[in-house]
Amino acid sequence: MTDVLLLGATGRTGGFLLNHRPAGIRLHAGVRPGDSTQPLPVPAHADDSRAVDLDDPTRMREALTGIDIVVNAIRLREQIPARALIDLHDRILDAQDESKIPLIVHVGGAGALHTGNGRRFWQDPAFPTVTLPRGIAHAALRDHLESETTPHRWAYLVPPPSYQPEGQFTGTYRRRQPAVDERAFLQSSISYEDFALALADAIRDRWTGTHLISA
Repeated sequence: MTDVLLLGATGRTGGFLLNHRPAGIRLHAGVRPGDSTQPLPVPAHADDSRAVDLDDPTRMREALTGIDIVVNAIRLREQIPARALIDLHDRILDAQDESKIPLIVHVGGAGALHTGNGRRFWQDPAFPTVTLPRGIAHAALRDHLESETTPHRWAYLVPPPSYQPEGQFTGTYRRRQPAVDERAFLQSSISYEDFALALADAIRDRWTGTHLISA
């Protein structure tokens, strides 16, 4: 049985993944620690919950004990530093169960897409200013992952700019391989729920590397 820890389980992407969880896994929802006198809330379709505090290494190690796959669906907000997502990835690595060496599956960001001539979509005038810090951080994380020479296992799934929380659920998705020029992908779209199907398949089939996911 594969043990999966879902970070961001109470968010929209995490919720849709819970709805479409693959068979044959134990899915542990990572939730913020609350009142120690009360049991942790368990989201619908999760097997149980584990307390996750990104700033507490001990609690992080407890949360990752026995975990085979970590899905990072956390959506950091506001004015995050360029290295924020790299730091989050490294915190997961530092807390991993070394007897397992888990696969880390990240929900990526369109700011990381290549637009030719060494540029990224976050540098395009069309990129939304309000999400610019997150776009820069996702480009930095993608570069960090793709340049790693360590045995750590990871997957980075990138939605297109039109990533739609209320989009129509079609029950399908398209997976494309990364390229030096990904501008054609910018015209694509996908709903959160269809994107969750790709996450479920990434868990089931243990994808690695970068994947562009669209409708």
